[in-house]
Amino acid sequence: MKRLTYEEVLKKIRNMEDLSGLDLSGFKLENQNLSLLKLRGTNLAGANLYGVNFLGADLTGANFEGAYVAVVNFLGANLSGANFKKADLGNTSFKGANLEGASLEEADLAAGDISLANFKGAILRGARVEAVDGQLVNFEGADLEGANLRGSSFQLANFRKANLKGANLIQVDLTGAHLEDADLTGADLIEAYLRGTNFTGAKLDGVRFRGAYFEKTIGFER
Repeated sequence: MKRLTYEEVLKKIRNMEDLSGLDLSGFKLENQNLSLLKLRGTNLAGANLYGVNFLGADLTGANFEGAYVAVVNFLGANLSGANFKKADLGNTSFKGANLEGASLEEADLAAGDISLANFKGAILRGARVEAVDGQLVNFEGADLEGANLRGSSFQLANFRKANLKGANLIQVDLTGAHLEDADLTGADLIEAYLRGTNFTGAKLDGVRFRGAYFEKTIGFER
């Protein structure tokens, strides 16, 4: 994997050149504009990416492990297969981004915007997805075991066949959300808002619903 100097990287960014496959691990790229650039398979592990604009960028298979990715804009970016393990993603926007098959194990996505994003088949075990805007997000088949989703809004979200074992769903808004065939064994839905939520075929053993609001809930008998 090719390693460039900091000055060479900045020149490529200014000229909107292809950054795919480069080793940018540990680089400090705060507030840079990388919108629409190609960074396929680029190594950004441990990099400081605070405030970077990745709008519409192609980051397929990029490595962000342990990176500082707070207050970043991934609007409409392609992040399929990307690695965000243990990355700090606080206040970051993934709105409309594609994260299919991405790894976000133990990542921190708190207070961000993941609405309309595609996390199909993604791994978010132990991730912090607290107080996020997740309207119409797609978590179909995703692994969210032990994740903390407390206080988030998942209106009309798709959790079909997702693994939510032991997940913290306290005070989440699941209005119109789809949880068909999801595994919620041991999950915590205390004070959750469940208006029109579809639990058809879901595993609900040991789920705590204390104080939850039910209205026109589907596939679940209290």
